[in-house]
Amino acid sequence: MTAEPAPPLVEPAPAPAAPSAAQTVIDLRRSKLSVPLVAAYGAGTLVDAVMSGALGLYLFYYVTQVCGLANSLAGLSIFLGLLIDSMVDPIVGSLSDNTHSRLGRRHPFMFAAALPLAILLGVIFSIPTGLHGWGLFAFVTTVAVALRICHSCFNLPYVALGAELSDDYDERTTVVGSRFLVGPIGTTAIVLLGTGFFLYGPKIGQHASYLPLGWTLGAITLVGAVIATFGTLPALKRLHQVKVRGGNAIARTWVDVVEIFRNRSFVSLFACLILIFTAAGVASVLGLHALKFFWKLPPGLIPIVQLAAVPGLFIGAVVSLVVVPKFEKRTVVIVGLVLFAGLQAWLPLLRNAGLLPSGPLLYGLLMLNAATVTFVTTGVSVAFQSAMADAADEHEHLFGTRREGLYFAGLNFSAKAAVGLGSLIAGIGLDVIHFPTAIASQPGGAAHIDPAVIRNLGLLFGPGPAVITAIAVLIFIGYRLTKAQHATIQADLNARRSAAENS
Repeated sequence: MTAEPAPPLVEPAPAPAAPSAAQTVIDLRRSKLSVPLVAAYGAGTLVDAVMSGALGLYLFYYVTQVCGLANSLAGLSIFLGLLIDSMVDPIVGSLSDNTHSRLGRRHPFMFAAALPLAILLGVIFSIPTGLHGWGLFAFVTTVAVALRICHSCFNLPYVALGAELSDDYDERTTVVGSRFLVGPIGTTAIVLLGTGFFLYGPKIGQHASYLPLGWTLGAITLVGAVIATFGTLPALKRLHQVKVRGGNAIARTWVDVVEIFRNRSFVSLFACLILIFTAAGVASVLGLHALKFFWKLPPGLIPIVQLAAVPGLFIGAVVSLVVVPKFEKRTVVIVGLVLFAGLQAWLPLLRNAGLLPSGPLLYGLLMLNAATVTFVTTGVSVAFQSAMADAADEHEHLFGTRREGLYFAGLNFSAKAAVGLGSLIAGIGLDVIHFPTAIASQPGGAAHIDPAVIRNLGLLFGPGPAVITAIAVLIFIGYRLTKAQHATIQADLNARRSAAENS
């Protein structure tokens, strides 16, 4: 019997090479973010929305019309908080960028700042009744500075974390959009708890009404901070691992700041943001003055007009997730800012010209305008903050370092300008037009204000901010980073990371 031929020898296929650590991270970062993680991240916006909203809507009115602080001193006090904090922002951003821990670069700061921030928000609306003049000025200034530093320590790392969650040009819009979907919750809480409940009607002039408001809003910020901080811990594995720059923290911060201002995209974004937020801040700080004294709304209508902004926020966030990816972010911002300037100015100008009706039709126009303003500004903000993350990638492409913390320190500083610079301009402006203080608790006090002062108030909170917004448009024309350029940058960065790990 003939033997069967032996089967040919077959070399076993070589085992596939294990992916490098860099490639594993790149693949992980290319995977889609889970809905629960994005939702948890979005909850963190309650911290900024509630704190900034509370300070913007109520603090200036509280310290001038209720506590009796002079308009200019109130504006100076809030501005000093911004000025001192502006020195802290780049340090926090640089420290966050260069931190190395088992909790990553951002989470240690978020954990540490959450509770002190919530407490200080309660304290700033709990001013002792015996304080007046310079003592009142010192109290407000001290607490405002401490509050803003805590805000920097949470919000800077938090926003920078959002830029790290995804490298995808369009998915970044989704991450930013999650914050704007949650933002209306904070705005609704501020209005319903403020002029809708604790400060309703005559209580807006009562000192004791502000204490429970402040502590309640503080509790809401703490809830948002806890959800965002713990809820984003699963994302630690997909975050960028960066080389920590050594040396003295202050000297390192200075080097980092000089470096980011060498990026023209960042300079355009930063300068534009300062002007946009300052314009919005003047209008926001004078919002209660306008509703009560210029528009002369009945107490029950004040929270309704304020709440009219909420649908605009929510619809703007949803629409932005669909619309912004279809256009260049630069185009969305420029068109939106032109509309924003017009919306700020037209109703006060028509009122001063005697061309607006009174009664229900006026109230309807105010509510429609408020909703449209927030709709437009939400789209601008989503595109703008997504563009800031793109500029941070461009920075790594140009200089070989990632500086999301410092980039969003610029965003954080600009947001504070909404209350800081806005309050300073508003305070000086009110004194220039001779607007009185401490009249909120006086029955009929508003009836004795000169009509010319009321007309000037309309110019101060409407056309004034519109002019500042128009200047911002001219500056932003210089922003040039496109979607195609960003795709090229990302491809180059991924190639660099793989080569560095495998070398």
